[in-house]
Amino acid sequence: MTTTTTDTTTTTPHSYPSTYGLHLCAPNDRNGNPQRAYMVFADDGCHWLYEEGYIGSHAVPAEHRERIAGRWTRINITQAEYRRILRGI
Repeated sequence: MTTTTTDTTTTTPHSYPSTYGLHLCAPNDRNGNPQRAYMVFADDGCHWLYEEGYIGSHAVPAEHRERIAGRWTRINITQAEYRRILRGI
């Protein structure tokens, strides 16, 4: 059995608390580059942010993708909100 360490708590990949994800989608920038990110939250207070770039959902590590598996909530945001989120987390 593989264990992973998150915030000094050792857990197995399937013993994490409830995990959910947001897919934040802002319009492309003026050069046509995507401005999208994935936010992953766990009920124990842990959270992660991954910029999507050109690799799509593979920007999120496999362990998080497997736990959320198709249950992403897409949220359309403005470019200003996107920049604030990247600076604030």
